[in-house]
Amino acid sequence: MWNTSKYTMTNNSLLYSEENHLMIGNTRWHWAAKTKEKWTYFHTSPNPIEFENKDYSQLSWASVGPIPEKIKLSPSKKINLNDIPLINIPNNLGIDRALASWSAFNKQLNLNNKKQGLIVIDAGTILSITKITKNGRFDGGQLIAGLRLQLSAMATGALNLDNPIIKKVPKDTFQFETNNAMIKGAISCLLGSILQVYDETRLPIWLCGGDGAIILNELENKNIDINYHPNLVLEGMIDIHKKLNSI
Repeated sequence: MWNTSKYTMTNNSLLYSEENHLMIGNTRWHWAAKTKEKWTYFHTSPNPIEFENKDYSQLSWASVGPIPEKIKLSPSKKINLNDIPLINIPNNLGIDRALASWSAFNKQLNLNNKKQGLIVIDAGTILSITKITKNGRFDGGQLIAGLRLQLSAMATGALNLDNPIIKKVPKDTFQFETNNAMIKGAISCLLGSILQVYDETRLPIWLCGGDGAIILNELENKNIDINYHPNLVLEGMIDIHKKLNSI
């Protein structure tokens, strides 16, 4: 359920903030608003009616999802793949993956005295795994149906299966109740892929996305190098916007 008081606050923040960024996702919209040097991050349903009459002309934006016609975004404010200074980016790479990768690459440079490759995991509608080399080169990755997409696909594609609400991830490997078995199976699929990538590379992981907190909790005590930044994509937008304005 959407927190009404928070929604009102972020609505005002968007209206009066000094700088705004919008990432149009597949299932949600992601916002960053700056007021008095402080950044606020929030997430809404696609094309929220509360923001229909806002002025979007100065909004920095990017998109991996559908763009409504009545939202008038400025083409000159769009962040494109060629704005991201990573090496070897495919021309069909999702802009969200590119932004998250650039943000993680820069953060890691500031954390370490030596250059090192990294793995970026965005746990959204699609869970993306991206490898970036120590020199900032895109080195491929994987795309996997995200947690909720897996559950939705099972409920849609099989008779007598419901789409379960995730209240918590069951602990035991083997579940008796159907909904718990679906949740456990879906999360195990994602965790297995992540752990395999880490075992093969031993590179630090940078994690973001709507299901990032769930993934992080399940990876606790796994003895892996993981950095959790839930708004990594938006932070990448902020960094790129600064870079473009400094040119």
